Amino acid sequence: MDIEDFLCGIRCIIRVHHWEPHQAAKVYGPPEDCYPSEGGYGEWEVLTPRGCRSKRLDTLLETHPDEHDRIEELIFDKMENPRHRGYEHDARDYYDYE
Repeated sequence: MDIEDFLCGIRCIIRVHHWEPHQAAKVYGPPEDCYPSEGGYGEWEVLTPRGCRSKRLDTLLETHPDEHDRIEELIFDKMENPRHRGYEHDARDYYDYE
């Protein structure tokens, strides 16, 4: 998935290669049925608007941790919110396919 955004005012594309869906923690009931939250992260990179790697963008990302955190939040919102993924609510959204 590609997300168009800006990194320190420079137009860029955030390409998400892999996403592990978030699963909320269960902290009620018998201890053997409880588990911590998992997922909500993935592998991504910042590219130029043409889809190429850039040392300048990589350096900006490394030297501006606030931008890194903002991009991680943006990716989480886009990947975990079905409205942003380009489809409307579907009853299957509430089921686990595993």
